[in-house]
Amino acid sequence: MKLTRQDVLGYGTAITAATAIGAPYVKAQTPTQLSVMTYESLPTTKEVLGKQLAEFESANPGVKVTPLFTSGEALRTQVASMLQSGLAPDVVMLDLEDTLLYSRTGLLDPVTDIVSKIPAIPDRFRARVDGQDYFVPVGVKFTYSWYRTDLFEKAGLQPPKNWTEMEAAAAKLTSGGQYGFVVSSAETFDYPVSELMSYSYGNGVEFVDDAGNVVFDQGDNKKALAETLAFLKRMSKYSPNGANLQWGAVIDAYVSGRAGMVDFIGARLRAIALQNNAEVGKVTKPMRQPFGKAPGNRLSVQGYQVFKNGKNKEMSRKLVAFLTERQRNLDFLWSSSLHVLPVSRDAFAGPYRNAEVVKANPDILKAIDDSWDAGHSPVYDLKGTKPNWQRVRLFTSTTYNKIIAGVIQGDQKPEEAIEQGAAAARALLKRG
Repeated sequence: MKLTRQDVLGYGTAITAATAIGAPYVKAQTPTQLSVMTYESLPTTKEVLGKQLAEFESANPGVKVTPLFTSGEALRTQVASMLQSGLAPDVVMLDLEDTLLYSRTGLLDPVTDIVSKIPAIPDRFRARVDGQDYFVPVGVKFTYSWYRTDLFEKAGLQPPKNWTEMEAAAAKLTSGGQYGFVVSSAETFDYPVSELMSYSYGNGVEFVDDAGNVVFDQGDNKKALAETLAFLKRMSKYSPNGANLQWGAVIDAYVSGRAGMVDFIGARLRAIALQNNAEVGKVTKPMRQPFGKAPGNRLSVQGYQVFKNGKNKEMSRKLVAFLTERQRNLDFLWSSSLHVLPVSRDAFAGPYRNAEVVKANPDILKAIDDSWDAGHSPVYDLKGTKPNWQRVRLFTSTTYNKIIAGVIQGDQKPEEAIEQGAAAARALLKRG
């Protein structure tokens, strides 16, 4: 059975709790023991978080905190399985999208008092529903594009700024087993949806309005989305195995040297390239994602949640407040090697840049500076002013996957795929 993103967020059948992270969580049910679950698992991050948890234990005698590291999809499955079994986890780092789904069903404890102590958080990074925050933002990740400087120099190319330039570059870089770009039209999971939304935002597409109405098949939105799908269809001609690539496969396609350009959320792509294929890593540079009408790209916001029925709720809240104090938060962010960034632009432009790992990557800083104001979360969409469960419901379903797959794999006309997708979206939202 294939799990959809809807399943792993808790709306369908989840796999057993032991498969994703394992037995250590059993200990976290005692009054003096906590667990922190996160998908940020670089060795440097594990080291920093371990030190911070030891510091918390020292300040709170009798408390033991166990960090649990895993992948994003495994963590979502684990949390869903635990909740279905009647067990609420202690502290979990997930994304803004997850928060909207869990808060909607009354599973989360408000954390407004903790969030209010973190300065200058933009509204678009918060899950504030009916006057309460249910999510303590830790960091953000922007989508930007990466390219091989050696291939570009050999072909006499400059980093593209728009779709026309990007398409021309991809065509010139594609020959003899070498591909210009990576496009995915997989029918499950979120890489293809992330790619679609990122390019759609850069072409002026709004998917769902603040009232929860599907609008991507109406007027200018439909026209702009059809243009976006047609662009991705054309770009798929320059992509290796473009049908079923997921996050890991996208990384592999680029790091193996088969692709000249790729999109990714955050800066981890280059770190992985340097580790696994140094020759590719050394010539990997970031650029603002090329756009259609105006700059626009998808961003991701991650942070801590506290579940209402957790057995150690008050101590969990205390731990979240401890971990998100400014200096500890900066230490955590620095450990991610520019993959996760401060939620405040003031912090990003100020104290965040004091670390040597940040100073050593001015090209990534430039790409982030260029992308900051153009980043959009699927929780708010392109023009939204409040978080919206309808947007998340569609984002975590396979509705958008089917639109992409219909156009790229099935040679469906974009307008037809949009109309079918919109009908499916409205039916899904009607069910709740």
